[in-house]
Amino acid sequence: MSDPINETQQESLSKEDSKEAIKRLSQEQLPKGLILPYLIFIRIINAFTINTFFQADEYWQSLEPAHEFVYGYGYLTWEWRTGLRSFIHPLIFSGLYQISELLGLGDFGVLIMPKLGQAIIAGIGEYFLYTFIYSVTKNEKIARWGLLISITSAFNWYIITRTFSNSLELTLTSIALAYWNWDNEINWGKIQVSLIFSAISCVIRPTNGIIWIYLSIWFAFSKKLSQTVKLFLHAFVIGSIIFGINTLIDYWYYGSLTIPIWNFINFNVTTSLSKFYGIAPWHFHIFQSLPIILMTALPIFIYGLKVYPKSQLKWLLVLIIGVFSFIDHKEFRFIYPFQPIIFLITAYGGFHLNLHHPILVKYSIYLIIIINTLISLFFTQWHERGVIDVIEYLKNDPDVESIGFLTPCHSTPWQSYLHRPDLVNSTWFLTCEPPLHLLNSDNSSKEVESYMDESDIFYEDPNKFLFQNFPPVFNKKLRSPGKEYKYEWPTHLVVFQDLEPIITSYIKDSPYQECARFFNTYSHWDDRRRGDVIVYCKWPWE
Repeated sequence: MSDPINETQQESLSKEDSKEAIKRLSQEQLPKGLILPYLIFIRIINAFTINTFFQADEYWQSLEPAHEFVYGYGYLTWEWRTGLRSFIHPLIFSGLYQISELLGLGDFGVLIMPKLGQAIIAGIGEYFLYTFIYSVTKNEKIARWGLLISITSAFNWYIITRTFSNSLELTLTSIALAYWNWDNEINWGKIQVSLIFSAISCVIRPTNGIIWIYLSIWFAFSKKLSQTVKLFLHAFVIGSIIFGINTLIDYWYYGSLTIPIWNFINFNVTTSLSKFYGIAPWHFHIFQSLPIILMTALPIFIYGLKVYPKSQLKWLLVLIIGVFSFIDHKEFRFIYPFQPIIFLITAYGGFHLNLHHPILVKYSIYLIIIINTLISLFFTQWHERGVIDVIEYLKNDPDVESIGFLTPCHSTPWQSYLHRPDLVNSTWFLTCEPPLHLLNSDNSSKEVESYMDESDIFYEDPNKFLFQNFPPVFNKKLRSPGKEYKYEWPTHLVVFQDLEPIITSYIKDSPYQECARFFNTYSHWDDRRRGDVIVYCKWPWE
């Protein structure tokens, strides 16, 4: 007959062993030797299977200046002509182009090297997202939840491997947060690493400083005065070094002393010129940015806000959304670098839900993965595919001698995709330069709102614009009768379907014929970009 006391003791020991096993499981991290290569592999697949266009900055603010720097031709937007942007981001892709040249990859390398480089950056960022969440929570399961949310995120699949400065900033922020001091004991070596990457992220986009000002103040209130002084001393020295290196890089690129951070603040904060790119309501990031970045994980994030126990990071997120809500011009990408904090709270919400409703969570995850996969496929394979397909077509067509884009400005990639020096002086598009002449004007707000760029003027009255800026079209020939016109008719004319009736009518007596048509969108927020992308070609070739 067994001893009931011994059975009770054994049961108690068994429970203790189970608790210890659970504790160990929650603390044991995934093997570093496997997780980082896995994430990079996933993002390489991600990068090389994207066939669509999202926003112009993916090309025009990173690849285009890098291509111009390495190959000597390309288009520099007004930001680069006025020193508004630091070359530190395009410098990465300049290096990749140089490697492509050394390997003799030619046109193929121009297309694949940026994708490969950004995929590696994205994979590293997700690895440090996992490290950051584990550093804060000391719970392996929550960290794995963070990785699951990130990898299955439709928004990440759509944007994280695109060559936006925001995507690089996301990775830098993830690394800096992973090395920040989240323990009672201070590790100054890790803090120094955190400060290095946070300083680089602030150089790329000064608004990233919101995180580090807040965390430094929080550090000051929770630590000794001597420790606070030491932190600020480290921050000053490291920040000065990074700023100095960045200044040298920009001096090397621009050929004169240029401080992009100051120019950025002057344009976006101290003047009204940022309104030129659109004004969104104050609640844009709450009701549009967060739902789009999170998508199917939004309910889990809201639940996470309720149950996440530490107020420090929740208040930081409130501060970030609050500050960005007061900036007139808003885009989803602007709060994208703060995704690690958003995903930490979401991961905690998923972990907490799983503790109480494991069956519901299990089947919900399957549903979330299916929905996100479908969303990802739509946005990476179909939505705005035509503007990529048309550039691929023009790049490889030997009959292309000149190209004109009667489209909203920067609707397609440029020489960083075309890579055709023979088209440099014979290819044009409608521009959208901001009213830089109002930069130092005291009463510029109303003037900015009423200002019209070239694209605006064209779409207000296409027929009038064509009549004033192009030679006449008659007798099935195109000619310039002695008068100087801003544009000449190209061998290949590109328009969106929205303009098809107007353009078809205008060129009906010319040698132009439709020679290609590419599906682009079912719907678009900008009416001018809806429908197919159409190419008209002059025939016979003259």
